Amino acid sequence: MSNSGGHRSFVEMVSRFFEGVALRCHDNRLLVLGFCLAVIVIAAVFAAGVRFDNSFEAYFDREDPLYQAFLQFREDFGSDEIAYILYAAPKHEHGPFDVSVMERIAGLTSVLEREVPFVDRALSPANAELIEGAPGELIIHKIEDLLPLTQDELLDFREKFFSKPLLVNALVSRDGNYGAIILEMVLASIDPPEMLKVDPDKGYSLNNLYPQATFNKIEEILARPQYDDLVFYHTADVALNANYNVIAQSESAKLGIIAFLIIGAALVLFFFRPMGVIGPLAVVFLAILMVTGFVGLMGWNFDLMFTILPALMVAVGVADAVHFYSEFKVFHLQTGERRAALARAMYLVGLPCLFTSITTMAGFASMSISPIKAISHFAVYSAVGVACAFLLTMTLLVVFLSFGKSEPSKRDIKQGIKKARGGKVFLSAAAWIASINVRRPWLLVGLWAILFVFGLAGMTRLKVDSNFLNEFSEELPIRIVTEHTDNVMGGAGSFSYIFDAHEPGGIIEPQLLAYIDRFAGEVEKQDSVVVKVNSVTDLLKDINRSFHDEDDDWYALPDSRALAAQYILLYEMSGGDEIATFITPDQTRANMEVRCKLMETSYFKKAIEQLDVWLAQNPPPGMDISITGMGALWVQLLDYIVQSQIRGFALAFVVITIMMCIVFQSVRTGIISMIPNLAPIVVVLGAMGWAGISLDYVKLLIACVAIGIAVDDCVHTVTRFRHEFDIYGNYQKALHATLRDVGRALFITTAVLVMGFSVTVFSVMDSLVHFGLLVAGAISIALLADFFLLPALFVLTKPFGPERKQQS
Repeated sequence: MSNSGGHRSFVEMVSRFFEGVALRCHDNRLLVLGFCLAVIVIAAVFAAGVRFDNSFEAYFDREDPLYQAFLQFREDFGSDEIAYILYAAPKHEHGPFDVSVMERIAGLTSVLEREVPFVDRALSPANAELIEGAPGELIIHKIEDLLPLTQDELLDFREKFFSKPLLVNALVSRDGNYGAIILEMVLASIDPPEMLKVDPDKGYSLNNLYPQATFNKIEEILARPQYDDLVFYHTADVALNANYNVIAQSESAKLGIIAFLIIGAALVLFFFRPMGVIGPLAVVFLAILMVTGFVGLMGWNFDLMFTILPALMVAVGVADAVHFYSEFKVFHLQTGERRAALARAMYLVGLPCLFTSITTMAGFASMSISPIKAISHFAVYSAVGVACAFLLTMTLLVVFLSFGKSEPSKRDIKQGIKKARGGKVFLSAAAWIASINVRRPWLLVGLWAILFVFGLAGMTRLKVDSNFLNEFSEELPIRIVTEHTDNVMGGAGSFSYIFDAHEPGGIIEPQLLAYIDRFAGEVEKQDSVVVKVNSVTDLLKDINRSFHDEDDDWYALPDSRALAAQYILLYEMSGGDEIATFITPDQTRANMEVRCKLMETSYFKKAIEQLDVWLAQNPPPGMDISITGMGALWVQLLDYIVQSQIRGFALAFVVITIMMCIVFQSVRTGIISMIPNLAPIVVVLGAMGWAGISLDYVKLLIACVAIGIAVDDCVHTVTRFRHEFDIYGNYQKALHATLRDVGRALFITTAVLVMGFSVTVFSVMDSLVHFGLLVAGAISIALLADFFLLPALFVLTKPFGPERKQQS
């Protein structure tokens, strides 16, 4: 009894505090409006400087060892970001090797290198290095230097192309029907924003920044009329990142607007009053603006995760407003006086709304421990958004509702209250739900137990995987172009192995070169993933063959360090510059580029693990080997996803359980209340496992977001259930009263949440579509658990103590 009395005194104290907040906001409306306006102006100032960022820096902390290795790789070998332009000439018999086509490609290569911002160099069949040996010298031919050529002369060069492994499936397809232009960048998306501006005086607008400005200029050049008979396929890092940035920016606004419209229509349907629509949506809109300002204040950037925020905030932020407005509407009908109705409504819902906001914040904030930077940032600013929505509900919404005429007290109050609670149909449904929980609690618990088993079994089949290309809808041009390019040339994905001899000139020791060449052969055996392997050994073998009359028997490595050094010197003196792609100037480190099919990261991971086994069994002689590049970073991202999912959800569950125990001042009540909150996570993740849907860096949020949201309705249910039990002393009557008073609000908030997350079906980003629908499914299951599992558990366990028979 003392515990119950302590709980009541605590609830009374906090409830009275919120009642006072409502009264003070009502009585000081202009002051509240002025303060909110000032905060909004400050937020807008900070929001103005935020930009979109889809680089790997959005996902990795700069202190991450693998990311540090990537930065070292960039320092040694330059940016690995490229624009890749596949082209075909279907109207010409010899395709890319038609004389008129080659002449225009030579001109196009020069124009791209000269006019496109941030391009280091442009490579194409027109300026590819064709090495030829001569007594005492090395001659490097480039077709562009020999133009004009006859068609027969150009076809002779075509044969030379196909004898050069470095060029085949890089600048010309194996069947000769396609050519390619590669634009190597001087910058990467991870570079500081001030370095990414084309015009320093035009600020940070997307079109003035790399890669967008680079992509736009390439597209403008390719659209020029002199290339009308050529078909271009523009893809790779620059195109993918530029398209991603534009889509992410537009999707954020588009999904937010659609969510506002749909949820606004739903609120009209549920409440029939302008303020029941304007108030909640105004709260959400201002909360989003405040979060955007917070992102700017922290010096962060927008990324894919921020695209989710508007729809998320519309869905989550409306919940507290719906509960508050629902209670206000009933009490306004009863009292006919707005000030008293606001105070009474805040007295009842202030504490539950506070606790639901804290638990939702805890669910979101639990992901802040994620090593994926974009996820950890999202965790923080989404939690801030929930806090802003709560504070605005408790203050600004009160001010909104304080305006207007009071309801006449002589009207038909009984019918008005019934309508506010959902009308006859909903009240009948609430009564039936209460009845079945009281009459068949074991049946309901048994059915849920079966669902739990189904979900847990499916979770054992759940796999972690991702593919950046799958972010884009199959109908988007960038995905179609990229898939076509990958099928023709192969190798839109890549990673690199770095060999470090730790001494100048050490990397060209014959023993080390032989090891690199041998390892390249092992890498090529991973043909389910690997398309092409390029290294310094390919160039040295090509030079060696050129000095021996193109005799294929001499396509072998030089047999001494001195000869290798002589070859490299002659090559560089002859104007060759490809060597810089493969070894550092001091010949200490070498880069092996591994081009791969653009596919699920799990395939990369499997190939790398098999190569790790080979390296362990065949340790390198006197050098260290490390892996880096985009593909390696994506593999690391898989491990991050697993860590984030397990640690984030475990932290969220533990923190929320402790909070439930504290707020209900009962460990038993808190633990029992958490069981229904597990249902949506277990069932949805299990369904993903059975359906073969992979867990990627977007979907890993599902568990933490779902439990943070699902617990909200649970808190409102348990809080009101306990309040009614204190009145009636009977679980059946308390349950009937609970569902009658808060059941409709639970249904409305769930409907709003489901509609809010379901707007992602309008997205062209497949990852967002799947995320929204899965979270919507989890929220729907959470409502069913609150209606058909939580009450049954309470009826069976009687956590509030024995019934008072004298009141039955």
